[in-house]
Amino acid sequence: MPNDIDIERKIRFSDAISRRQFLRLATAAPLALANVRLAHAAPSLAFLPAAFDATHNSVLIWVRGDEAARVRVDFGNDAAPAQLTTGPSVALTKDTDYCATIPLNQLAPGRTWIYRIVDADSGKLLSEPARFRTAPTGAEPFAFAFSADMEESYQPFKIFDVIDSKQPDFFLHLGDIIYADHPKKSFRPSVSHYRSKHAANRKDRHLQNFSARYVTYAIWDDHETEDNCNSLNPHMEDALKVFKEYWPCKAVDAAALYRQFTWAGIDFFILDTRRFRSQQQMPDGPDKTMLGTAQKNWFKDRLKASTAPFKFIITSVPFHGGGTDTWGSYAAERGELVRFIRDEKISGTIFLTGDYHLARDWTNAKTGLREYMAGPIASFTQYEHDPKARARYEKAGTFHYGDGYNFGLWRIDPAAGKARLEFIDAGGKTLFQTELSA
Repeated sequence: MPNDIDIERKIRFSDAISRRQFLRLATAAPLALANVRLAHAAPSLAFLPAAFDATHNSVLIWVRGDEAARVRVDFGNDAAPAQLTTGPSVALTKDTDYCATIPLNQLAPGRTWIYRIVDADSGKLLSEPARFRTAPTGAEPFAFAFSADMEESYQPFKIFDVIDSKQPDFFLHLGDIIYADHPKKSFRPSVSHYRSKHAANRKDRHLQNFSARYVTYAIWDDHETEDNCNSLNPHMEDALKVFKEYWPCKAVDAAALYRQFTWAGIDFFILDTRRFRSQQQMPDGPDKTMLGTAQKNWFKDRLKASTAPFKFIITSVPFHGGGTDTWGSYAAERGELVRFIRDEKISGTIFLTGDYHLARDWTNAKTGLREYMAGPIASFTQYEHDPKARARYEKAGTFHYGDGYNFGLWRIDPAAGKARLEFIDAGGKTLFQTELSA
């Protein structure tokens, strides 16, 4: 590991550096260096690195260069910031658009980790320090944010600075991460097209800075492939390949994106509502599916086995919605899941959804299930798109906000069985809050 690192100025990482100084670099430096080519570093990174899908002892580090190279991750606990461990290396190749995912394993739970990307051949530093946190195993309080819908033409994605100010432990991105089919006149579905759209959103400095500070768990919706896509869409394989290149995850099935993770004793189930979905136009009935047989069986088994006080179910489209692209068009399967949760006496289930460019409390008295929707991050808003929708949501008598960008922020106390949700707008104002008990 070199002692002198050229990044605009020389910074000496030695035993003399204090933990406070290093953490200041790790959290502040990315804010100043997004999209800056590092001096004397050959090759260089196209974007700041990011951390995905942390467990109690592992994480996925995402790297994207601008040419072929071999890079590695050096990492360490923030308690000893001057003593970074030389981590694994990986090749950046044209075949994956110079993207790579580097797993870090055998980490201690519930700790903040510092990492940086290094040219494996020359030892030159390619990134300032970034950070992530592994999931705690004990029932300690934590916070997380969630939202959806970010479109390239609406950059910059400044709301990520507001989310950052709330210091969540991680972020859930609920889909429409890109709008590959916008504008329609430029839509040419292919691997190269999808890569260009993901790269265009990754260039946003607010997203880069945030992703260099917090773990992300991401799921797709339709616009990563094409509007209202289902399992028969001919471009889905290409879209899935590129999604995994830019938003890595630890999926149960290599051909899909569904998975589960646990944070401080709270379970999260991320469902893939696109990969196995029947055509929307198909008549509803037992053969029409949103999840497909394998995913649905996995979900039921894992949900039934969970003893967590809260069980968050992430589905990119609204569970209680009535539109043709929502669970309302798959009412037979939705009813099957509602009955399963009721008959198995599964408590503490909370659905988190996106897609409507709207923040809303969708909690339903008939099903007895709670659902909360957030978004957009940066795109058109529901009431801008459909002004008449406001009156419809007013009649429901529950919280709704379709006038601006927003996100949801959860603060969970697992030991006490308490959860508090705030919906927050792009200016940092709390729009609505509620408290739940397990």
